[in-house]
Order: sequence, then structure tokens, then C-alpha cells
Amino acid sequence: SEEEDGLRQHTISLPTPSKRQATVALRIEQTRGYYGGSTIPDPIRLQCGVGETTTGDWAIGSVLQNYSGGAWYRKTFSLTKEQTRGRVVINLGDVVATAAIHINGAHAGTLVAPPWKWDITQHVQVGENQLQILVYNTLANHYSTIPTRYGGDLKSGLLGPVQVEMQSPVILTEVH
Repeated sequence: SEEEDGLRQHTISLPTPSKRQATVALRIEQTRGYYGGSTIPDPIRLQCGVGETTTGDWAIGSVLQNYSGGAWYRKTFSLTKEQTRGRVVINLGDVVATAAIHINGAHAGTLVAPPWKWDITQHVQVGENQLQILVYNTLANHYSTIPTRYGGDLKSGLLGPVQVEMQSPVILTEVH
């Protein structure tokens, strides 16, 4: 559609959402005089709905390679009565760059540096538990799209492996 300032706006919708990472490619036939940076003078905006992904670097092989911001990871897991008797610790493996942990709707804690482990004992229950982790990467991915002297590692996301670790209570007995 043509906008009042003479620019064109295009909307592309996929009829069937992809369950895997997808690369979006645009082919532009340029108008004479509109080459290089003037071809697309404004940032390309992507509006993505809810999707599915696994742990790993979201900056590799996806439209998120230049994304700086947050992403939610969600998983449901079950615990037996025996498993909840001791400490329950979530081990996120590796994260870039911060992780806010939520269990059963309650904020359990925020991690900003390794080790990427947090005691979630007081938040878990026998039966089904809902784990939600909000991960933010750094601005390095965004900075890779603009001229700047700032850079950084582009690795992003919940790299994992994520494990729920149960630690049995220690029973001390007095020896005479």
C-alpha cells in the first residue's frame, strides 16, 4: 500500500506458522536513485506471535540474530512427594545474559551471572509445576545492525541444558 509520503508499506503474513526457526528473505528491485541504505530508510519491523523453540542460541539461523531484548521459556514438570522432601534447585546450564525465574506464577529469583542455579524449594509443589524463565540478551545483537564502536558477543538466550535437581535432606544422628 502507498503511504501519503510516497513510501510503500508491505505486510507479509504466513498462512501456516512455522514450528521451527525460519529465515525471512526479501528481494527488492530498486528504483533508480534509491540504492544502498536509501532503499529501506527505516527499520524493518517484525511482529511475531507466540512460537516454539528449544534451548540454544537464538541468534544462530533465525530472524532473532539481530534481536536485543527478552524471551520467555516455559515448561511444565511434575514432582513426586519424595522429590520435594529435600532442596529443589533449578540449574539453567548457561545463559546469555540474565534470567528471571518464575515457578507456579511466583517470581523465585533473578540471575545475572554464573553459576546459573537457583533454589526453588519454597516455590515447588507435589504434582505439576509451571516453570517460566524470562531471558534477556545484551545490546550487542542490535548494535551489529548500526554503525557503532560498541560490539560484543552475539550469543543469546537460554543455552542450557536446564535441569531440576533434587537434593535429599541430610539426616544427622548423634553417635555416642
